[in-house]
Amino acid sequence: MLPVNKTKNTRSSRRRSSLSQTCIVGLKFPEQVKTFLQLIGGFLLPGRPIANMYFTTFGGNTIWEAVAMCTDLKIGQYMKIPPKAVFFAQLYGGFIGALIHWVLNHIILGTKREILLDPNGDNNWSGQNIIGFNTKAITFGTLAPKLLAAGGTYEWLSFAFIIGAIIPIPFWLGHKCFPKVGFNYVNTTILSWYFCIFTVGVNSGWLSRIVLGFVFQLYLRKYKSAWFNKYTYILAAGLSAGTQLSVFVMSFAFQGAGGVTIDFPFWALNPNPETGVWSDYCTKKK
Repeated sequence: MLPVNKTKNTRSSRRRSSLSQTCIVGLKFPEQVKTFLQLIGGFLLPGRPIANMYFTTFGGNTIWEAVAMCTDLKIGQYMKIPPKAVFFAQLYGGFIGALIHWVLNHIILGTKREILLDPNGDNNWSGQNIIGFNTKAITFGTLAPKLLAAGGTYEWLSFAFIIGAIIPIPFWLGHKCFPKVGFNYVNTTILSWYFCIFTVGVNSGWLSRIVLGFVFQLYLRKYKSAWFNKYTYILAAGLSAGTQLSVFVMSFAFQGAGGVTIDFPFWALNPNPETGVWSDYCTKKK
């Protein structure tokens, strides 16, 4: 039995709202250390995929939650909320959130098992994240020394960490020699990450995040600074909380977490898959 890392409608929804909040507020880039941890775990614990799962889960989630808590404290500082009040709100939210996630995961795994086992899922549910996490655990935990070491089939995955450390150097030197050109604005970490993330999964939702980023971080921050400073952080917090509440209500009321599924009517943003069109309009059913 594999450890459940996340489902489409719980953990990933939290991440989507966090990324949208980041586009509005511009606080942080979501740290991505899971692949590195899986690689290290594969070499430390070869031939043990379950151990690799736990190594990655405890290592990655600890870092992710620590940065998320620091982000909340930073927002609280900008909104002049006492750090103690923010900290106790985090404890309360973490305790309630853990219970809700545990209950939802057990209900969803019991009522949507067949759909979650299907790589394609449906318009509401998908086991893509869990299946991918399991596959990576097997790849890194069992085959890492053979596939990822020097001379292996995917040796360049390991070499990519060295390449990633070298790529920023030309831009750093360019900024030292030509400080007015703007080389310091080139963030190779973010560019490299999103070059990879756009190659898998459903990515149509990123367009709205890019639009939000330009509207808030370029236009409002530069030309409407008074409005930006007064309303941006509370707006981002409200939208993030509203997203989580909507996901919780919709999961129980419409999407089957309560045992009954109520299908939404088909329209432009919810096309009928039987017509051969998926919800993101990027792929077609064969």
